[in-house]
Amino acid sequence: MTLWNMLPRREQRILVKLVGGGSTRGDYPAEMANLMQLGLVGQDGLTAAGLKVFIAALKAQREARRIDLVA
Repeated sequence: MTLWNMLPRREQRILVKLVGGGSTRGDYPAEMANLMQLGLVGQDGLTAAGLKVFIAALKAQREARRIDLVA
């Protein structure tokens, strides 16, 4: 199980926004604090670790879709 799957949906949405160049303004401070504690988000936005988690989740989703199409 990846770290992505363990994140609550709201925290996943924050990472998606940051990957797309969005802002975290208006997001819950507790969720941001958790993402910062995990090292996925820093003061300047998404960290390299956060980007790696997002990319791994994206690749896993693509692979699952590919398997569904083949089956």
